[in-house]
Amino acid sequence: MRPRSLRAQLLLGTILVVVFLMTGVMVVVDHQQRAGIISEMERRGEALARNLAAISYGPLLLYNFTALEQNVVRVAAEHDVVYAVVLDADGKVAAHSRYPDRVGHSLHGMVHEQAAGALEPLTQQTVTSVGEAVYDFAVPVLVDGRKWGTVRLGLTKERMEAELRRTRLELGALALVTVLLGSAAAALVARRIARPVQQLAEGAAAISRGELNQRIEPSTPDEIGRLAAAFNHMAAQLLQQRTALEEAHAGLRRQFEELADLKSYTDNILGSLISGIVTIDLDGRVVTLNPAAELLTGFFRGEAAGRYCTELFAHTPEISDLLTETLASHAPIASVPLTLRRRNGSTLPIEFSTAPLKGGEGKDLGVIGVFRDVTLMRQLENDLRRSDRLAALGTLAAGLAHEIKNPLTSLLTFSRHLDRKVDDPNFRARFSSVVPRELERINGIVERLLELARPSRVNFTLVRLPELLERALELYVEQLDDRHVEVGREYARDVPPIQADKDALYRVFVNLIANALDAMPRGGRLTVRAGWAGTGDTVRAVRRRPANRVKVEVEDTGVGIQPSDTDRVFNPFYTTRDSGTGLGLALAHKIVEDHGGSISFQSVPGRGTTFTIVLSLVAVPPSAPGDEVPR
Repeated sequence: MRPRSLRAQLLLGTILVVVFLMTGVMVVVDHQQRAGIISEMERRGEALARNLAAISYGPLLLYNFTALEQNVVRVAAEHDVVYAVVLDADGKVAAHSRYPDRVGHSLHGMVHEQAAGALEPLTQQTVTSVGEAVYDFAVPVLVDGRKWGTVRLGLTKERMEAELRRTRLELGALALVTVLLGSAAAALVARRIARPVQQLAEGAAAISRGELNQRIEPSTPDEIGRLAAAFNHMAAQLLQQRTALEEAHAGLRRQFEELADLKSYTDNILGSLISGIVTIDLDGRVVTLNPAAELLTGFFRGEAAGRYCTELFAHTPEISDLLTETLASHAPIASVPLTLRRRNGSTLPIEFSTAPLKGGEGKDLGVIGVFRDVTLMRQLENDLRRSDRLAALGTLAAGLAHEIKNPLTSLLTFSRHLDRKVDDPNFRARFSSVVPRELERINGIVERLLELARPSRVNFTLVRLPELLERALELYVEQLDDRHVEVGREYARDVPPIQADKDALYRVFVNLIANALDAMPRGGRLTVRAGWAGTGDTVRAVRRRPANRVKVEVEDTGVGIQPSDTDRVFNPFYTTRDSGTGLGLALAHKIVEDHGGSISFQSVPGRGTTFTIVLSLVAVPPSAPGDEVPR
């Protein structure tokens, strides 16, 4: 079990350190002493063996066994020597201090055989027959490089082991004394350290309970004292910060209540709106639906939240396309007419707008979409179209009567005089000239009216707008020169060919250039442009991205159009010229609409007029009759 108090831990740690240190010292000292004793014994044994070899050299040569016996007995009398043996050249015992009866015999065993065969001094450890551990030293006796015998000497290990045991006892006693002294010193130090630390711990526990008015008097100027001073400073800072936090908490609670009231107010506003509101996050998942959006789509907020907008509006993919497009481009899209397919299968005409949803510091949060039910508006538009149609029919009838009245008057006059002046050659010549011309005039008016009213028949091919504009300009080269009209051309280099009816668009451009010339009788500047459509342009039939639309502009510096006439520019039989039927711009408007595009103008009286045509790159079929204004 680990001690829990700091004092016990310091004491135990000090004891363990001292024990480990003294154990290391004992191991090192024991190892060094053993190595020293062994080295000393090896040197002494080798010296005694060499001395015995030196005094046995002569007796071996003379085979003086008595002298050899005396030598081994004298050497064996040395301290720690167990035995001394002299072997002859054949490895047999020539003299043995301990077992004289083995003279003339060979000693068997690995130690004996290695000693007898040694050609240089050899030291081995072995055990005698009585169990005594010894060091065996063998030194060969050489005569002119020839081995003449071997001297062996055995030293006992008993004194060495006794010396080592005595040293270990002394080291153990020293270690015990050191541990006791170290423990006493550690207890004193631990007591001095543990008491202020315990005070700090008690103070920290009180702070954790919320009692921040704690103070500890520093008792010493050392690290413990500095720690106590830091603790006092920390406690004071915590008390100050808690007071500030309590004040901030009270302020945040007030702000939270205000935000809750504001959220409730905003939710009430959203719930009261008749327009549907849907929001999606940055991943395209639906976040909220207001009650109006639930009513329009047929989905409840709970089941819609968290689903991808592409999944929720799968039956009306245009909505999810607009939402994801705004999510990617961060650009709002306003009032796109769509047909909403509801959950129950019914359809509803709506206008859908999107805008990026921003948070604090302009951080992107997602996209907000607004549904607006335009069923009533469509009904009002249909009623207005019906009224406009009746008004247009009245205008058309009045214009038609006015245009046909003059040729009919001429025809009536000739028919009244036909009986009386049929034989008059001059009358017949005038009759042949005027009547066909007036009839042709009536026929042309009727043909244009039929062209304006009949269903469109367009033949889509690839058309290059700059080439078609140049062709229309070439038709009026002489009139441009005669009227001193300067022509400006502004064609974008990257405008691709579009799918359109070439002849129909040519007629539109010719009509616009002719009107521009009529507006500049005393000269001016005619500018034709072709390029990509801007984000502010709209296409009536379908919605396209700006990168999929092109525009053509015809700008003049003529007299302009009066504000009172702007609503009648595209009406049939409206014209400001002395000659003309006023069907040109009406036909141009119809042709552009048949291409799924739009035509508009901007005019400043006295400064000029700019007609703008916006067309899609890909051919768009004409709108369904129910979607157009009846003619």
